[in-house]
Amino acid sequence: MTPRGLARLFFAFGVVFVVTCFGVHRATALREVDGPVIASVWRAGAVIARAELAREDVAGTPLDGAGGTLVFERVVAEAPVPRSPELALSIAVVSGRDGLRFRLDGKTVYFTPDDLVAMQAYDHGLNLESVSLGLGVDVPLVVARASERLGVRPTEILARAEVSRFRTARRVVGQVPPRRIDGATLTDADVRAGVREAAHYLARGVSSDGHFRYLVNAPTNESRPGYDWPRHAGATYFVAQAARLLDDAELRGSALRAAGLMRNGALASCGAYRCIGTDDVVEIGSAALAVIAFAEIARSGADPGYAPLVRQLADFVLSQQRPDGEFMHQVTRDGVRIDVQFLYFSGEATLALARAHELLGDAKYLVGATRGLSHLVGPAWSFFGDRYYFGEEHWTCQAMGELWDRAPDRTALDFCMRWHAYGRSMQQHAGDSPFDGDGAYQVGPVVTPRLTPVASRSEAGVATLAAAEKAGWPKGEVELLRDQLRRSLALLLRHQLPATNAHLLADPDAVRGAMPGSEVDWVLRIDYAQHAGSAMVRWLELTSR
Repeated sequence: MTPRGLARLFFAFGVVFVVTCFGVHRATALREVDGPVIASVWRAGAVIARAELAREDVAGTPLDGAGGTLVFERVVAEAPVPRSPELALSIAVVSGRDGLRFRLDGKTVYFTPDDLVAMQAYDHGLNLESVSLGLGVDVPLVVARASERLGVRPTEILARAEVSRFRTARRVVGQVPPRRIDGATLTDADVRAGVREAAHYLARGVSSDGHFRYLVNAPTNESRPGYDWPRHAGATYFVAQAARLLDDAELRGSALRAAGLMRNGALASCGAYRCIGTDDVVEIGSAALAVIAFAEIARSGADPGYAPLVRQLADFVLSQQRPDGEFMHQVTRDGVRIDVQFLYFSGEATLALARAHELLGDAKYLVGATRGLSHLVGPAWSFFGDRYYFGEEHWTCQAMGELWDRAPDRTALDFCMRWHAYGRSMQQHAGDSPFDGDGAYQVGPVVTPRLTPVASRSEAGVATLAAAEKAGWPKGEVELLRDQLRRSLALLLRHQLPATNAHLLADPDAVRGAMPGSEVDWVLRIDYAQHAGSAMVRWLELTSR
């Protein structure tokens, strides 16, 4: 297929998809009702008793004295939804807001929003992995659960059941709703508590040999397979940051165990240089983030003995730099450089060299960092319209902020201020979507906002804000960025687990402080907490100046 034909195909798909979404939601518009109360008793993340009631009163029902957390969900709006096609049923449900009700042969089964979050059924109806996009409800999963409760085959449900979506007003008995944190009410004490909780979540997951608990399904507290050295290094960096900020010996010990695993288990030779990785082909990002983590450990005094490793790995990073300032992102273990580029690595490498210079004072690292930054904000984005389009620049702008006192680059600062203004044009405000998205970055109201981009852009935003203040940047633009950051940090704190959802978790204490992927995606990865926590540490360092 020609490029033009492919473009037409994607355009046609987009038009059909948008029309389908709006058509389904218009056909299934909610109407207000004074519905029943779905009363549930939760224990260890599972419903142990449930009843449909006329009012919030469980006296004389099997729920009375069942033991657990009692939750009332009153149905306040409902609408029919189509049984087929499955995609229409899936996208009719608003993630985190709508439940599903199935009626068949005189029996009724409810799946409340709490149920669907606990099942991790939201945002799995349509998945576009290439752009990390998911929306709609996982119809096969929900129908399978409904078939168990109704005692019929799934095909019977899809053929004959009456299906509705509904909204509820929820009350968790005995729970005092927490103070709502937003951009206007955010305090440094809120942010400090968020740092402490996120760091201790990661620290609790560091094994005796230094591995993090990398991927966790929060509702069940089950670990999932997988591991990644760059994310390991990033998590080590944040735990070390938090240990320094909070002067916390427990965090310091966890950071040292995680760093020790990289030093003793992942440090390798790539030709004449030391690198990080266990595969035949090693990527520069692992070494760059290890430099950042080891430099934090050395400069904080947790273990100054990591300084020589910073030099060895920084030399490797520098050896991968091209004459134009760009980096070659891969190398074989026998030292053959592979001149390919991937997302993030050049920014990570630039920040690593800046941190190595700060710790070691060797001018060659400063030269490498400034050349890397100049490439990132210049030739790397040199095309028609480049002032109005940006990539993911959170490492770039952290490097710019890191270098400001030693090698200020106003072109780079302008680039970062424009990038944040670009993001601000897509930042949600309260009421822009059905979700709790005030402070999130989103291109529309139908996709659940992801929290990790909020966190990583906040890391870069605080670094940019600090440089802009020092540079005497126009006050109006500085204040717009400050407000943008306050709202984003508040959003992260509102969704830090367990919030008001401890009853949905098998072990709330095990995942306390974790940062989910979104308000409905509770598969936890270590970099989610790392980016959010590092952004909060940077904020506290800025506000305490």
